Amino acid sequence: MLMNSANKYGLVSRAIHGVMLLLVFGMIGVGMYMADLDKTDEMRKVLLGMHTSTGVVVLLLAVVRIAWLRVSPAPRLPTALENWEKTLTTVVRSLMYLLMLLIPIAGILAVNTKGVAVGFYGLFELPMLTGENEELHELMEEVHEVLAFSLLFLVVLHVAGTLKHRFFDTGNELDVMKRMFGK
Repeated sequence: MLMNSANKYGLVSRAIHGVMLLLVFGMIGVGMYMADLDKTDEMRKVLLGMHTSTGVVVLLLAVVRIAWLRVSPAPRLPTALENWEKTLTTVVRSLMYLLMLLIPIAGILAVNTKGVAVGFYGLFELPMLTGENEELHELMEEVHEVLAFSLLFLVVLHVAGTLKHRFFDTGNELDVMKRMFGK
C-alpha cells in the first residue's frame, strides 16, 4: 500500500506526486504574478518570501521523491508501449526530476546574489550560497525563469502522454493513469 508495486504507485509516491503538482503550478502562477508587480510593492515582497520558502519545500520534496524511488522503484513501463514512447517517457521524467532540483537552486542563488538570505517562512534563514553579485543575479533570475517554463512544458507533455494512453490507445495495460490513480 505504501510502497510502489510492479504495476502501481504506492501511497507515498502518489502523495508526493500530488503535493508537488500543486506546489509547482502554484509556484509558476505566483512567479508570473510577482513578475508583473512593481519591485517596491509590499505584496511583491510578501509573495517573494512565500515563493522562496515554498521553493525550499519543493527542493526538499524533490530530494525525498528521488530518494523514495531508490527505496521503492517506480512501476515498470507497460511492455505494449512503443520503444520511442518508453524513451520519451524516461527522458521527460528524468528532465522533470532534474528541473525540480535546479529551479529552486537557481531561485536561491537569484536571492543570494541580491545579498539576501533565503528565509523559511520567517522561522529561520538558509545559509548564503554566494555573495552579492548583480550580474550573476540577473543571470540566475533568467535561468530560474527559463527552467520554470521548461518544467511547465514538460508537465504539459507528461499530461498529454497520459491522456493519449488513457483515451486513444487500445489495451487496458496502456492506461498508465491507472498506475497513479487506480480505477
